[in-house]
Amino acid sequence: MRIPTLLLSTLLLAASCGGSSDPAELVSSGDKALGSMDFAGALTSYEAALTAIGDDTAHPQYFAAKIGEIEARATTDAAKAKDDLIQLSESGAAVTDRHFAAVAERMGDAGKFEEAIALLDKGLKLHADSTHLDKLGKKLADDAKKSGDSGALDALAGLGYVGD
Repeated sequence: MRIPTLLLSTLLLAASCGGSSDPAELVSSGDKALGSMDFAGALTSYEAALTAIGDDTAHPQYFAAKIGEIEARATTDAAKAKDDLIQLSESGAAVTDRHFAAVAERMGDAGKFEEAIALLDKGLKLHADSTHLDKLGKKLADDAKKSGDSGALDALAGLGYVGD
């Protein structure tokens, strides 16, 4: 009888060390990691939340987990983050100008101007009067000037953020 008790104790200990599988807890953990600029930790938490949710896009934590995953990935795989945010916005999800601005700003801060400007452009098409996106466009123009990225400056000029 001692072996089953020992086995049960070992299983309970292993389960407690494995972390949560509750999507709300995983999203909260991802949010904390993202807030402290731990992009890898945030991405791990958001991906775990999405795995726990599965294909249920109506799950109450799905949108937060997906947006978090995209923002966490913005500095490490900007192309995928850009594509995922555009796809999410085109799916009918409630992607706001603030979402576009937050993800694109992370990209711009990481020097991923091409992807950041693509999101700025898409965001402006969906939210033409957004002060958040306008502010971002100006910030990206300043950052591109400082970095000497002529391609980014040309793209931003096409959106009206560089030049007279």
